[in-house]
Amino acid sequence: MPLRGLGESAAEILKNKGLTDEPKWENLIQRYSGNPSWLNIIASTIQDLFNGSVDRFLSYPTLFLGDLESILQTHYQRLSDAEKTVMLWLANQHAANIADKPTDLAVSDAEFLKAVQSLRKRGLIEKETNSGESLFAVQSLFKAYLQNN
Repeated sequence: MPLRGLGESAAEILKNKGLTDEPKWENLIQRYSGNPSWLNIIASTIQDLFNGSVDRFLSYPTLFLGDLESILQTHYQRLSDAEKTVMLWLANQHAANIADKPTDLAVSDAEFLKAVQSLRKRGLIEKETNSGESLFAVQSLFKAYLQNN
């Protein structure tokens, strides 16, 4: 179940970890999709490597996975082959309309739709609506994981 709009709770996590540069917290929260577990882990990293400075941490333009990488790897390894295929295809798109499924994708139409549905339920892909069209994209942390591996 996606945890959107943690708002004060997400900020409370960062405050409890002793992070500084509060005006930058919203950017950090969005980068890590507001996931409380991920925020706890990355906040510990910021405290350890940057003396709690969110600003210095965010000065690195790439999304840092650090200790999250093993968690993402575990999630990815649990996926079926069809789900992995769909994730890899979507990771190479900004956001894709599933009606535009490539004909050479190595999954049947039924497997493809089942994989998309399963990935949505697991919160690994996100749905955006643009001009009445449903577009799907891999969550930013998973996209960074897939592009690094």
